[in-house]
Amino acid sequence: MEPFKFSYKTEKEDAIMVNIHRSGYQKCSAGYQMGPLSRSVYLIHHVVSGKGYYVAGGQTFALQEGDTFLIYPNTVVSYFADQEDPWEYYWVGFLGADVKNLLSKTDFTPQNPVIRTNHSEELKELLLQIYESSGGEYYRHIRMAGYLYLFLSKLVEYSESHEEAVDLSLEYAKKAVDFISEHYSNPISVFDIAADLGVSRSHLYRIFMKNFSISPQVYLEQFRIRQSRLLLEQTALSISEIASSAGYDDPLHFSKVFKKLYGVSPRGYQKAYRETQQQKKG
Repeated sequence: MEPFKFSYKTEKEDAIMVNIHRSGYQKCSAGYQMGPLSRSVYLIHHVVSGKGYYVAGGQTFALQEGDTFLIYPNTVVSYFADQEDPWEYYWVGFLGADVKNLLSKTDFTPQNPVIRTNHSEELKELLLQIYESSGGEYYRHIRMAGYLYLFLSKLVEYSESHEEAVDLSLEYAKKAVDFISEHYSNPISVFDIAADLGVSRSHLYRIFMKNFSISPQVYLEQFRIRQSRLLLEQTALSISEIASSAGYDDPLHFSKVFKKLYGVSPRGYQKAYRETQQQKKG
């Protein structure tokens, strides 16, 4: 056999430094809650069964098997198990010089610190390996770090925002707008829009920020309010009926959102519009 050699030189010279702080797994009792609390490290939980809820940044995320959520350092959060189907999860806490940059290449964002992939079993296995490698010996620290690198590399690999593919951002944006236009009168949420497109909520957030410079939640609200304004101008429907037609179950909440956008209540807007129309006719 002729002599041969295979080699590969990495393009990036910067080292990645990540250190594990803690790891473990837990099967929670019904309603079991952690927090409100804050951590000094990054903490990732991966749900392997059951359901639970994660509260962060004023938002509550309903989670289930396959979901992974990130707790940012020095951020007050809480999370608790479902009463009927309490969750089980694996977790790992870590710090390091390059952690912030590394996580920015995943689908995690402070606005949406939750991701879902189709590779739950693979992520679970890596977190289990981290835990089973734990111990005081130095070689165990190296082994744990190795499995953590593999785990984080998978999150980056699965990240929709870093796939080396054709940028479908504009196409997704158009589909999202079509979905909103068709279903805004129903009680749809950002989760429903993301599900229809087949993307994560964090990916949907980036799509809207890139194409509209606002979040999908803000876009949805503004669309609903614009439609309600047309109903105020063109119909004799009551405020409650208009609120319902625009996808709002609560007329008071509808009025609050409308006033925030236009500086006047729906009834006040309707009255001013009709007076203006009368003056034009007169």
